Amino acid sequence: MSYLALARQYRPDDFSKILAQNHITRTLANAISTGRISHAYLFCGPRGTGKTSTARVLAKSLNCEKGPTSTPCGECVNCKEIKAGISPDVFEIDAASNRGIDDIRELRENVRYAPAASRSKIYIIDEVHRLTNEAFDALLKTLEEPPPHVIFMFATTEPQKLPATILSRTQRFDFKRVPVSSLAETVTNVAQKEGLDLEAKAALLIGRKADGSLRDALSLLDQLISFSEGKITVESTAEILGLVKTEFLFEMTTAVIEHDTARVLELFNIYFSEGSDIDQLASELMSFISKLLMIKNGIRETALLEMDSKEIEKAESVIADTDTSDLLRMMKVMGDFVANKKAGVDPVVAMEVALTSLAGLDKTIEISQLLAGVGQNPGNPAKAGRITYGKKANPRPVTNPAKARSAKPSPGNDNPNPVKSKAEPSVNHQVELSTGPHELTEIEKWWPNFLGFVKAKRQLVWSNLQHAVIGEVDDNLVKLGFSEINNGNKMMLVKEKKFIAEQLSEFCGNDTEVAFVKGSIEKNSTANINDSNQGSAEEFLESHPKVKKIHDLIDGKVIGYKGNNK
Repeated sequence: MSYLALARQYRPDDFSKILAQNHITRTLANAISTGRISHAYLFCGPRGTGKTSTARVLAKSLNCEKGPTSTPCGECVNCKEIKAGISPDVFEIDAASNRGIDDIRELRENVRYAPAASRSKIYIIDEVHRLTNEAFDALLKTLEEPPPHVIFMFATTEPQKLPATILSRTQRFDFKRVPVSSLAETVTNVAQKEGLDLEAKAALLIGRKADGSLRDALSLLDQLISFSEGKITVESTAEILGLVKTEFLFEMTTAVIEHDTARVLELFNIYFSEGSDIDQLASELMSFISKLLMIKNGIRETALLEMDSKEIEKAESVIADTDTSDLLRMMKVMGDFVANKKAGVDPVVAMEVALTSLAGLDKTIEISQLLAGVGQNPGNPAKAGRITYGKKANPRPVTNPAKARSAKPSPGNDNPNPVKSKAEPSVNHQVELSTGPHELTEIEKWWPNFLGFVKAKRQLVWSNLQHAVIGEVDDNLVKLGFSEINNGNKMMLVKEKKFIAEQLSEFCGNDTEVAFVKGSIEKNSTANINDSNQGSAEEFLESHPKVKKIHDLIDGKVIGYKGNNK
């Protein structure tokens, strides 16, 4: 007897064995039980998901000698003939090779005759979208009003190509891609029945390569059986299927995140020297980064990630210090590789450029963090206070701002960085979030701390409020002004007026009201700062190289120098 391929040998015999299509099999089983059988069904979806198999099972359910039943016996003559493809009342037609009007005219003639030995005459037309327009027109009338003993079952991977007149006359069922976990489980069960030793991770690789198709997964298993001689390992699977090992992807990604460019290029050279496909590496790497992106955002489902629990834990460790924005930038770089390759760049060069770019990516810093301030930590702009070009700031952190403001330099003090007097205020390097009491008459001193207090509660309010200029303080009323260019910030804060007043009251320890003054307030505006501060601003930039880099990148212009506490 000739060898029967696994995909045919393990074809589903009943609805319970159709994989990952419970929404369809349950509907059909209920329809059979209640006698609500349609005259035409449309099964559509990706290849290898069970469309034709479902049609055959439905045909057996309708024509079984013990039926109609949702659980065909598989033992009667009708069931056996349908399974063998020799039933005189079940016709399987390939629309790719029988697509013309003459074929459909012949079908129309045959449907008039009663079934030879079964309850129903069933026509299963595979890849029905391949029929010509004339053939569809010829089929239309028969499909609309078929004889009571005739049932049509159409299968297609491209339902969008079917005329609307055909679609409206069928019950449509959309098949889903089979999850990798289900494919791996099925492949493992088949391997056990065949007496094979299949490693769990090798089964996952087969599931990934099959891309949602059970038929493809079993065909790949067939191929691996011939190659592996009884024991199917991860190594043999990756070799024969041309896949990138998960361990290799972990190693590559770890080197990228650690900015180890030399190691990244070394891994690529090892991969390329083995004759492996560069496009496959790009595809696998993009897919792997997308999985890391999902893990970073809380996804832990093994079926969705196509990873086992140990691999998920390892991935969490790899991206522990990586942000979502960093992973998105990695995806962008890999997208640039695809664009460069399409533009004609040598694939090896394009991949080397992409990998070098990946390894060279700096950690993402939100622009809001940069704009939040710089003076606090010259070595780390991301942890700094709000950015202002102004009076020269003390390069050394002040651990107690309140104490620093009240301290006076001693005449004999040899400290090269004495605490600044009130005449030359220093920058607050720590945001004090504790509440009052705070006097409104000293609002300019504690206003930066109040902004930090607001930021901790409602960042959107803080982002607009930091553009306000403190005006006149009248008893318990604080007036805030905005320059014309910042009028949009003012408009955003109008509806938050009550919230700001409540926060001021809590921070100060007294009932406080807020009013927005029309137009700018020149009292504290930086617009009139004397140009004599230009030198101090330049010194500030030189002492903060990362800030200067940002300043140069945006072609910044120093308009003044303003400390955090003024």
